[in-house]
Amino acid sequence: MLEHPAATAPTRPVTVLHADRSPADHALRADTDRLISALSNARATFWYERDAEQATGSRTGPMNLETPELPVDASVYPCGPLPFMREVGAQLLPGGIPARNIRYEVFGPDPWLADTTP
Repeated sequence: MLEHPAATAPTRPVTVLHADRSPADHALRADTDRLISALSNARATFWYERDAEQATGSRTGPMNLETPELPVDASVYPCGPLPFMREVGAQLLPGGIPARNIRYEVFGPDPWLADTTP
């Protein structure tokens, strides 16, 4: 998701928020850091369940969207497993982000397929 703004709108305001088990489990961290560096108006916050002290500036625990204030007109693109997505949605909507500004991708099994019977 960062490739496009880095290539086409490097001055666009971008906020990167990522939660993971640990810094060692953070997929594509080096690519994320590189792309954030290419965006002159980007900021990032990372949360880790454990070993957060190993990543400078990261936070311990689950993602908390009260701390990094998001503009109410932000376009938000959450990605992750369904329980994570529910938690993020429970924070975004009451935080003032309208549902029309949220586009998401669920990582994991499709919950619709899990409910079908042969």
